[in-house]
Amino acid sequence: MVTNPRATLRAGTFKPLNTPEPVNVEEDSAGFPVAVKIKPARGGLAVSTIENTWRIDDEWWRSEPVSRIYYAVLLAPGQRLVLFKDLRSNGWYQQAC
Repeated sequence: MVTNPRATLRAGTFKPLNTPEPVNVEEDSAGFPVAVKIKPARGGLAVSTIENTWRIDDEWWRSEPVSRIYYAVLLAPGQRLVLFKDLRSNGWYQQAC
């Protein structure tokens, strides 16, 4: 049975939005993304262009600070993605645009 979607949320209830998804990225020797494997069943899609790059270092005072390098990329089939590499875990993630 499906719950009523119009039910009032209680205080302190959160619904995460735009949650990053782990993704497999092949890097070149300089650490730039060259291919992205979005789905396990498919091979990697080549990165044709890195359109933009930026770095975020934030929340340094917390026990788990944020340190990421973002890449706005264009894949060979024409799909645009925003990827980031978490510099603390060395994991790659896809962020919704």
